[in-house]
Amino acid sequence: MKKIFSIAVTIIIFDQIMKYVFCNAINMGESIIIIPNFFSFTLVKNTGVAFSLFSGSQIPIILLAIMIIIGLFKWIQKQELTIWKVIAFGLLYGGIFGNLIDRIFRAGVIDYLDFTIFGYSFAIFNFADICVVCGAILMMAIFWKEDWQCKHMK
Repeated sequence: MKKIFSIAVTIIIFDQIMKYVFCNAINMGESIIIIPNFFSFTLVKNTGVAFSLFSGSQIPIILLAIMIIIGLFKWIQKQELTIWKVIAFGLLYGGIFGNLIDRIFRAGVIDYLDFTIFGYSFAIFNFADICVVCGAILMMAIFWKEDWQCKHMK
């Protein structure tokens, strides 16, 4: 559990530093083009969840995040923790807490990574979002592998 906590705290610190830097470097809604027609830093506040779904629903989203954190904690206690599960849970916790801090203290999540792919402007996101997605994908891969092994070891 200490290793999960260490990974999560490292992610939270880095995430909050990045958000602080961007909030002080550019104005809300402004962009800094890094690679034309591909990548920019664009500062926005998202009051919803992924792709701005449920915008303006801060209290329900905060409560949902807290329930997920508690659920993950209970789930961790039932797991045999491998290094990959430690990393996955650390990524999930760090990302969820990073964005939860924003929701509580900034009334919305600060996003700044803006990609355009094949002329389509993808959702603007942040480091915490990357951690949540990577943690979830890693967790799915771990449990898919464990399930596959259980079915084929019989």
